[in-house]
Amino acid sequence: MAKSKKFLTIAKFEFKNVVRKPTFWLATLFLPVLMGVISFVSGYASIEATKKMENLDGQFTQILVLDEYGIFSKEIFVEPLKEVKDYIQALDEVKDDTNKAFVYIPSSFGDDLKYDFIYQKDESILSGVTMVPVINSIIKQSIYSRIEDPLVVSLLAKEPSGEVKSFDKEGEIAVEGFGQYILPIASLVVFFLAVFISSTFLLESVSAEKENRMIETMLSIVDKKSLMFGKLIGLVGIVSLQLLVWLSFGILVYVLGQQYFSLDLPIDISNIDYSVLPVNIFFTISGFIFFASIMVGVGAIGTGAQDSRNLSSVFILLAIFPIYLMQILVMEPSGTLAKIFTYFPFTSHMILLVRNSLGALSIGELILGVFVTTLYGVIALWLALKMFELGCLMYNRRPSFREILGYLSPKKY
Repeated sequence: MAKSKKFLTIAKFEFKNVVRKPTFWLATLFLPVLMGVISFVSGYASIEATKKMENLDGQFTQILVLDEYGIFSKEIFVEPLKEVKDYIQALDEVKDDTNKAFVYIPSSFGDDLKYDFIYQKDESILSGVTMVPVINSIIKQSIYSRIEDPLVVSLLAKEPSGEVKSFDKEGEIAVEGFGQYILPIASLVVFFLAVFISSTFLLESVSAEKENRMIETMLSIVDKKSLMFGKLIGLVGIVSLQLLVWLSFGILVYVLGQQYFSLDLPIDISNIDYSVLPVNIFFTISGFIFFASIMVGVGAIGTGAQDSRNLSSVFILLAIFPIYLMQILVMEPSGTLAKIFTYFPFTSHMILLVRNSLGALSIGELILGVFVTTLYGVIALWLALKMFELGCLMYNRRPSFREILGYLSPKKY
């Protein structure tokens, strides 16, 4: 009971110490706020641009058409289109009136499909550019009117739509879509944020307390094991708070986007396989424990905060290595390369998470994956404790590799 109280005391202290720092809230809020601002600006700009385009489409009150090729049928000439016969006269009319435009279809249109759109330019630089698709549509409609078969017209006017289906694990036919990739992407984002961003707080905490020798005071109150595990528990609370903030902000942005920008994401939540979620949570937690333990050990053996950051960069590079394999992992989640790195300590958690999300893990691989990640976590915790104990003995220098091996062996020096 006394030890558990020590754990909780250290955890509370660590949680409050980090949460009170402005840098924590800067790191926590900067990413979602930045994404929210970018989404807002992008959505607002898109809406304003659409309104501007709509206004430009109706800018010309009259469009003169000289069709030397004869592509337009008589039924097409309704307001604002007007058929003309004289090229020079049409140019003169358009030249003196910004509300008029001139479409000239030469007799060579059948050879190169080129025509001229002529207008008097005003302050808007997009007026003529936005009208070209409109004229193209009118030309196509004129051609479609000559086709008697409605199916041919429909195929020419629209792209056929194909729905991809495949057999699921139960042997039933299921519709494939973007929704099935939501969970893998979300799991990967949560894993990356929780492991690689949040665990750095633990590295900074241990290395800074060692550098300013505050850790000596703390060790006079609690033992090394209680101190280390208390810090880990406190970090779990910090990560949980960060994820809660990010999730709340994401929901807020989505709701505001739906309400004010008519955001319609092409996501069918019925295609999301939630059965993989518990295993993904396990791999995320085990990965967090593994890398948090690494950060504790690195922070303890470093001579200071800067030295610990330099040491941790090697492990971070090893951890993010699967990102460079992501393309081949998605294309061949059960390939040889994916299977090899599935059981490598620094890559196993992320690759197992991705492969599980894609349904590429067999029962045997899943059981083995859970076992090895648990084993890696236990070993990492043990190594972190040993490094923490060794680091507490050295303040002025970093222990050598030989000293580390000697301390890890049953016979301590």
